[in-house]
Amino acid sequence: MASHEELEEGKILNLDWEKLKKVSLCESPVIPVAVQSADSKEVLIVAFANEQALMETLHRRVCVLWSTSRNQLWIKGSTSGDVLDLVEVRVNCEQNSLLYLVRPRTTGACHTKGPDGVSRPSCYYRRIADSGQQNEAEEAASPSSKFLALEHCADAASSH
Repeated sequence: MASHEELEEGKILNLDWEKLKKVSLCESPVIPVAVQSADSKEVLIVAFANEQALMETLHRRVCVLWSTSRNQLWIKGSTSGDVLDLVEVRVNCEQNSLLYLVRPRTTGACHTKGPDGVSRPSCYYRRIADSGQQNEAEEAASPSSKFLALEHCADAASSH
């Protein structure tokens, strides 16, 4: 398994195909939540909420999620300061996912930091690119992603 540093900054595509299986083992029933800027329409985060997180979101008027890895309420920005103020909550047609429309109080929304040390404005700061070739170590680390690589998006790095 790749380190947090490699997952968050590396150039090797290493998708967590087991994520939903891990989520199903979570102590609380959850549904996916897309968190989107109400102004730019950029997707900031995709996470999960349980009933408690939704009720807290509506009550506090900030983005509250359920951490499936820690099995606890996650008030976005409570430690980082990158609070996401709630504008509106939408539900999809099948009522099995939510959309939080938010306004970031700061420039950051992601827990990772850019080269300047500032929280990134979105968790989607890399794109998948065709690398043309892989060395043996890269192919062994990610055989299903042969010839794919990650690269930082120019607009994500410069949007601070």
